[in-house]
Amino acid sequence: MSRARRSWLRGPARKAPLAAPLALLAYVVIRGCDASVLKWLQERGTATLLRTGGADDPISFSNVFFFASLATGLAMTLVDRDNVRLQWPRLTAADRWLLTARAGLGFLVGPIGYFMALQRLTVTSQTLLSTLTLPLTAFLAWAVLREPLPPRFGLTLVLLPAGLLLSRGLALEGPPLADDTGLDPGGLAWALLSVAAFAGAGVLNRLVAGKGWTFGLTVGLSNLLAALVFGLVTLLLAGPAQFLHLRWWWLMGVLLVYTGGISVGGELMLLASYRGLGAITVALWGNAVVLVALASAHVLLGEPLGAGTLLGAGLILAGLLVAGRCGFSSARR
Repeated sequence: MSRARRSWLRGPARKAPLAAPLALLAYVVIRGCDASVLKWLQERGTATLLRTGGADDPISFSNVFFFASLATGLAMTLVDRDNVRLQWPRLTAADRWLLTARAGLGFLVGPIGYFMALQRLTVTSQTLLSTLTLPLTAFLAWAVLREPLPPRFGLTLVLLPAGLLLSRGLALEGPPLADDTGLDPGGLAWALLSVAAFAGAGVLNRLVAGKGWTFGLTVGLSNLLAALVFGLVTLLLAGPAQFLHLRWWWLMGVLLVYTGGISVGGELMLLASYRGLGAITVALWGNAVVLVALASAHVLLGEPLGAGTLLGAGLILAGLLVAGRCGFSSARR
C-alpha cells in the first residue's frame, strides 16, 4: 500500500479540518437513506417483475446482499490488502471463530432480519424499532463482558420505549394484510431478530476492537464470507434464475446506488469520520441517522410524518443522545 494511501486511512487529519465533519454528515445522510432506497428497490422490483420460463421472484434478500456484501468486501479487502496478508496467518483458531461469529450475526442474520422486516413494515417502523439495538447492546455488554452500565442509562431505557409507544399510532403501521393492531407480527419478529443479531455483533465488536486488526480483516473478509453464504443460499434455494432474470435497471440500482453509494460509500465515510473525530463523537452525532431515515421515507416512499411520529422520534433521539453523552462522560473519566 502506498504511503499516501496509508496516510489518508490512518494518519491524523492535518490539512482539511472540515473533512471529518463533512464525512460524518455524508455518513449520516447515506445511512439514513439506506432503508428507504432498499424499500424502493423492493417495491419497484416487485411491481415490474420479469418472469421468464417460470422463474421465481428474483427480489430476495440473498441476491441483494450477495451483491452488496461482495462489492463492500472486495473494496475493503483490496484497499487494505497488505495488512490482510500480514495479519491473517497470525490469527489463532479462537480469533477466527470470533471473526466468524461476528460475521454471522452482523453480516448475515442481522441483514436478513432487516430485509425481511422491510418487506412487512414501513421504513418508519423499521427505523424506530432499530433504535432498540443500543440499549440491548449495552445490556449484553454488561451481562457478558461485565462492563458497567453508564450513568443515567435508565433514562435512555425510559425514553426509547416511550418514543416507540408515542409514535405507534402513525409510525408503526403495517401493510394492508396486517392484523387489527396495525403492526404486522411477522415484520415485528424479523425486526426484533435483526436488533438482537446486531446487538450481539456489537458485543463481539468490543472484543474485536482490542485485537488491533485493521478494517480489511474485520470488515472486508467478513463481507466476503457473507457474500459466499448469500450466493450459495440463492443457488440452492432458487437456482441461477435469481440472478439471470433480474431487470438490468434493478441490478444497476442495487450495484451502483445501494451497494456502491450506500454500503461502500457509507463505510468509507465512517472510516474518515473516525479518523478525524473519534468514536465517541461519531456515535453521538451519528444518531441523526434516525431523523434522516424518517425524512427519506417521507420523500421517497410517501410515508406520513404526523405529530405523533415526530414527537416519538424526538423522544427516541433524546434517549440516544443521553446514552451518547453518558458514554462520553465515562470515557473522560
